[in-house]
Amino acid sequence: MKKNWELRNLGFIVSDMDKAMEYYKSLGIATIGPELPLRRGTVEGSKLRYRYAQIGSLVFQFCQPVEGETRQLRFLRKHGEGIEHMTFKVADIDAEVNDLVSQGVKLMHRGTMPGGSKMAYFDTGQIGDFLIELVQPAEKDTFADNLKPTE
Repeated sequence: MKKNWELRNLGFIVSDMDKAMEYYKSLGIATIGPELPLRRGTVEGSKLRYRYAQIGSLVFQFCQPVEGETRQLRFLRKHGEGIEHMTFKVADIDAEVNDLVSQGVKLMHRGTMPGGSKMAYFDTGQIGDFLIELVQPAEKDTFADNLKPTE
């Protein structure tokens, strides 16, 4: 791992968000954050449900595809539920993107999230079949708000 990359979360695709949250609540091992507003995916007309949970020191970003032909839905069809991506916090996303692209890693999507954080997804699927997401948090990083327990 690059020295300046910090693991932020693991992206976990589920077919039923409510069932997944109930399962982790029933085990008594997770702090479940609030459900985030329904998000549009990168595909026109697509919708995704998101929710974060923390188990020990690991943060999981749960995602349920709701509408549209998204990469999350394609992952679910191909693999079933599971880890689709790893997210790393970086200080300089432009430098990191340039470095990976110069090494031949395919940049899939890049943008700015609500709140101003910058992100980029890379196709690293040839080994392990998961993606890497890089995030450069906005000046006021609201990521911790996603982890506030709902109960």
